Amino acid sequence: MRTTLELPDELLTEVKILSAQERVTLKELIADLLRAGIKARQVPFKPAVLGAPYRTRFSLQREGMEKLRQGGRG
Repeated sequence: MRTTLELPDELLTEVKILSAQERVTLKELIADLLRAGIKARQVPFKPAVLGAPYRTRFSLQREGMEKLRQGGRG
């Protein structure tokens, strides 16, 4: 995909120098730098741990469902 970026001259100069030092194209280096920047800003995903109140609530719901099956009200 093509896009146009307006970068400060001194930043572009630094990126061009780094590109030459690493012997990669400017396109490859900018893509790598963007990926690294995005990864550094991402918040790690932490799955929620359900504690006892949720398990109890689930079992109460389950008991209520059994009562409904038997014709009673929860």
